[in-house]
Amino acid sequence: MNRSVLLPLVCAALLWGCGKPSAQEYLARGQQAEKNAKAAADTLLDRSAIAAAYAPVLENYRQLVESYPNDPLAADAMFLIATIEQNNLRNPDAAVESYKKFTWTYPDAPKAPLAMFLVAYAYNNEIGNTDSARVWYTRFLERYPSHDMAQSAQFELNNLGKTPDELLSTKVAAAPAAKGSTDRQKH
Repeated sequence: MNRSVLLPLVCAALLWGCGKPSAQEYLARGQQAEKNAKAAADTLLDRSAIAAAYAPVLENYRQLVESYPNDPLAADAMFLIATIEQNNLRNPDAAVESYKKFTWTYPDAPKAPLAMFLVAYAYNNEIGNTDSARVWYTRFLERYPSHDMAQSAQFELNNLGKTPDELLSTKVAAAPAAKGSTDRQKH
């Protein structure tokens, strides 16, 4: 074969083999790294060590989102990033930003309502920013009034800023009145 034809073919084959991974490959790499991180995190106490264990997970999911933003797997990866930030890394500020980004980037994704609810929930219950929680719970109820979580969002909205003790005392105070009125109805 002619050298002028062979050299471009060899270069093309090398470049093709060195190309970026597919969305599925990034997801699979992220999932494997997540298994490894979960196993390691069970034995780690230091937050920075846990963050280091999850760094390859987040990197693969972020690469998937960055490289293939329109792939349906990108929405899954972005939601996983936010979930890891909230649940594994215990970083509600980062989680809120990631959930917000998810709701803006993938507003019609099946998990968009959950992401919006979790923004409000984290603001209220983890960050303590009731003003932002009110905005996001209201936004959730306006956009998803019939969603399964609408009742929970309304409860949270009605009880913003209340301590667990205040919520319990409200329930305890309401319980006897409800019981008494039921007893009267029976007689």
